[in-house]
Amino acid sequence: MCQLQWTFAAIVLLNAAPQTTLAADAPPYRIVDGKVDDATYRGWLAYHSACHTCHGVDGIGTAVAPSLVDRVKDLRPTQFAAKVITSYRIVIQSGELSGDDNTAIRQRFAEEVMREERAAQGELLMPAWEQDEKIRPRVLDLYAYLRARAAGALGPGRPQRMKAPAAKSE
Repeated sequence: MCQLQWTFAAIVLLNAAPQTTLAADAPPYRIVDGKVDDATYRGWLAYHSACHTCHGVDGIGTAVAPSLVDRVKDLRPTQFAAKVITSYRIVIQSGELSGDDNTAIRQRFAEEVMREERAAQGELLMPAWEQDEKIRPRVLDLYAYLRARAAGALGPGRPQRMKAPAAKSE
């Protein structure tokens, strides 16, 4: 499957995937007594394997890249996943730029043109992670970690992992 098809398929699946059984306003992470669930811990691992070099330890940003702790506050899981997987790349079909009711599409197109010009001038840009087997399957875990940081529910540093509940004996 070509890269564009995979990207489209990933975004469709992320948007079609059933949301967790938690309430709509429930956080995507679980922290009990200062210890995080497995997904949030895997998100911390993914972040520190791929993102911290540019976005800083603990997601607070650097001179190279912005704070993800601040950026993730207003993103739904599907928005976050689409941005990480596609690296803000926007694919516009021919004919979508005509007409009066597509100001948002025109704005996204202009942003992508400016982004490509910055890349041509040597500015460091975020890579697309759709081909990376370490990150692509962990995008929602990464989201859980960053949302926990953004909410102040998780402090800086390596989080402690919750112990798995003991299996019930019959």
